Amino acid sequence: MTLYVLLLCIVLVILVSVMHKWKLLLAILLSFTACGAGLLWYSTLEKREQTDPAAVRKEIESVHIFYGNEKKWLLKDLEFEEILRIRYGIVINGTKKDSLKMMSENLDGVDGLWPSNELALAVFQKEHSDLPLKSQNIFSTPIVFFSWPEITDALIQDGIVEKRDGLCFMTDMKKFLDMILEDRTWEFIGLRGQDSPMRLFSPDPLKSNDGFLTAGLLAMMLNNGKIRDETAIEAHLPVIQSFYKKMGDPEGVADILFNRYIKQGQWAIPMISVCESQVIEFYQTHSEYHQDKIRRLVRVLIPEPTVLSQHPLIALTLKGEMLLTALQDPDIQKLVWQKHGFRPGVAGVETNSDLGKRIGLPDQIESFMLLPDIAVMEKITGLLGKSGENNP
Repeated sequence: MTLYVLLLCIVLVILVSVMHKWKLLLAILLSFTACGAGLLWYSTLEKREQTDPAAVRKEIESVHIFYGNEKKWLLKDLEFEEILRIRYGIVINGTKKDSLKMMSENLDGVDGLWPSNELALAVFQKEHSDLPLKSQNIFSTPIVFFSWPEITDALIQDGIVEKRDGLCFMTDMKKFLDMILEDRTWEFIGLRGQDSPMRLFSPDPLKSNDGFLTAGLLAMMLNNGKIRDETAIEAHLPVIQSFYKKMGDPEGVADILFNRYIKQGQWAIPMISVCESQVIEFYQTHSEYHQDKIRRLVRVLIPEPTVLSQHPLIALTLKGEMLLTALQDPDIQKLVWQKHGFRPGVAGVETNSDLGKRIGLPDQIESFMLLPDIAVMEKITGLLGKSGENNP
């Protein structure tokens, strides 16, 4: 088609030249130049669409979901949005909800639910057994403890933490919890002059998924990693209650607690329990000053075993199923790990990275356990809720 346009231009130029109408000649030349440019652009776009399936223009679908707070920055990520829009024709219309409470919300017009723990999925399956639904864990992130060099070295000397291949594992969490409950000071493990009581700070289990998971981890550790039903937790409820009372008024949001930990320093906040993803997301969104501080001073202590924050997507409609498929795209999985710290839920996506090695994160989480069931967790949060109401 381009060749025919060129030949026609040449013929018209000759005719107009013979007629000596130069203004007409100029107008015709400009018109055909514009047409030629348009044809060239169209043919280039057509060829690209034939060779690159991701570039094919799609009708955009708005997918309405409820999602857990931990994914709020991911859903604002422009690169994430672009892959969904260009490759899959999807724009997420998200409403932030508590992971467990979203399961009992009115679901009219909702295409999917994206909570931050697997208990939410179990609750939904139990309450909506009549609904045909598809679900898949999209990614996960473990609960880890963040501390400082001096404290970590002292815990290693005391046998609570073990260093292997450059990584730090908390292998005797029960001993550490006993020290906290006995009001031992940091001086007790060899840190001279540090007479403040040992503490592990966690977000509020009633407001934060990271806090909810930490409470579950504490319960499992107190019962040697085995809690089969509600009766098994009864003996440990006063201990869990005491642990949170000693902590004081907990921070409501995990990323705010992590921010305070980094900026306030070692003796203001000696150790915190949050999801591993917090450190990568913070690192990627803050200045070189804070990045350097993380590389030099932050120590990641991995509980052995730990618990995982699973992020299953529950598809309720065909549009929800479209999103379920899109989120398993290897490029999305890779982006989510590298920028937001969520470990891939799809096999074959690499999790080893230079950043992970510099920060002290393992390539794989090899030792983890499931949370206690929802009845046990509700018993724990119910007790802590009453404690909070009684506090002034």
